[in-house]
Amino acid sequence: MVNGEDSQVITDFLNGDKNAYVLLYKKYVDELYTYGKAFTSNTEQVKDAIQDVFYKILCKKSLLENVHNLKCFLFISLKNRLIDMSRTVITVNENEYPMTRFTVNDVTVLDDLIEEENRREISRKIQSLLGQLTDRQREAVCLRYIYDMEYKEIAQILKMENEKSARNLVSRAIQKLKLENTYLLFFLPLIKLN
Repeated sequence: MVNGEDSQVITDFLNGDKNAYVLLYKKYVDELYTYGKAFTSNTEQVKDAIQDVFYKILCKKSLLENVHNLKCFLFISLKNRLIDMSRTVITVNENEYPMTRFTVNDVTVLDDLIEEENRREISRKIQSLLGQLTDRQREAVCLRYIYDMEYKEIAQILKMENEKSARNLVSRAIQKLKLENTYLLFFLPLIKLN
């Protein structure tokens, strides 16, 4: 469901208010950039893909007419655009990611809570821990705990059949992580994507 603020801005944009478009862009561009960098280290490609998504919205306003969840719509659009961009270089199966692995980098923790050397050690351990998950599990966990998305949104982004499948995927990933190191799960929401 589109939150009240987004709903009003979308309505204003659909009615021709260019400032509403700018507000949408400013609200989501940083999160989209961070999400895009999880798929490819080519930051210029991520920036281009974000620009393409917003340009398409600008040119075809009707895309937003039936959007119920703007954030989810933008994440899916960006992911699809990045996949399309990478297909110009290589051809892949529909269910494979042509980009580099979905990666998670650096733990963001207040410096006064953990000294820098402890921070690096935790970051290394979390990297290792998350490295034991499949790309799909890693992406699902990040969407849930970093981007605070609902299972329904995760299912849409990962093109899963239903919310229960997304819930099961995240649950299996967390169970796998718990077997390895329950302590580090505390830091999972503090991860920053690079």
